[in-house]
Amino acid sequence: MSDIKSYINDLFRYIDTYENNYPAFQAEAFFQTYNGIYAVFQALRQQRNEAVEVDYVFLDHLKESPLTSSDLRQLTLQIMISYFESEADVDGRSNQAYEYCRNLRPVKQDVSFFDNHLLPLLFEEGSLNNNFELNSFFLNELARFMKKFGKPVKAGLSPEAFAALPEPLKILELARRREELGSELVRDRTSLEFHLRQVDAFNKLGTRGKLYHYYLSKWDYLVTTSFWARLKGYLGVFWGKIKGAFSNWRYFKLVMTQRNPAYLFYGGIIVIMLALAVLVPSWWNSYRESELENLRQRADQVQQNNNR
Repeated sequence: MSDIKSYINDLFRYIDTYENNYPAFQAEAFFQTYNGIYAVFQALRQQRNEAVEVDYVFLDHLKESPLTSSDLRQLTLQIMISYFESEADVDGRSNQAYEYCRNLRPVKQDVSFFDNHLLPLLFEEGSLNNNFELNSFFLNELARFMKKFGKPVKAGLSPEAFAALPEPLKILELARRREELGSELVRDRTSLEFHLRQVDAFNKLGTRGKLYHYYLSKWDYLVTTSFWARLKGYLGVFWGKIKGAFSNWRYFKLVMTQRNPAYLFYGGIIVIMLALAVLVPSWWNSYRESELENLRQRADQVQQNNNR
């Protein structure tokens, strides 16, 4: 009992540090403490007296500061206390902390509250001080809670149903699918992820904000094109237009009567002529020096033969 009480005290101390002295906040130590507390919940199902004591330790700390004093406090405690009630409270004796948190919610049901309030809080601009590591941790915690206590993931979710979801729920749905169905879905031609990538839905979703782009990039869902690939594509289109223009003389004259193509054509000729004006002398000097060097080598060889 003393160990978990110490862990709970540490957890609230980390939250206070986050709120009052963020540069001193240690995310990794926070994660270890959070997971250390969660690891005891299953054992508390049999240790009922200890569970009641833990419940009151949580409750005393909860009353010290408003639950909404920071995004970290609200996310940490609403999720953790919900886990505690769902996994450790088997007889209704250790649910005081949960009832305290639940009464502060605009929506009482866990899943609805998480979907409609905690998840949007996670995706607000500047949430968790733009700490992506913290953000990813809580997204995974929400996905894990939904897996255990929410509706099952639909493996055959249609693109239309996915498109109807609010943006934060789309990221949570993708996170749940990765956790429950595998991380290589985007390479499965029958999957929702493969279809969304083909129709450029991920790139559009990535423009919704830095967090969206962060997750989609982390999961390798965004289609990225290198500068040289884009340049090659532009040149391919341009060359196709040039070949089309020269394929028919009458069509070529018609094209050249249009102002923009004419500017482009003559501009291209000017660029080529300028390039030749620079390159040809350079090529000629290089050729001349090469020939002069060959002549010197032959002269040296002839002189050596004569000396023999």
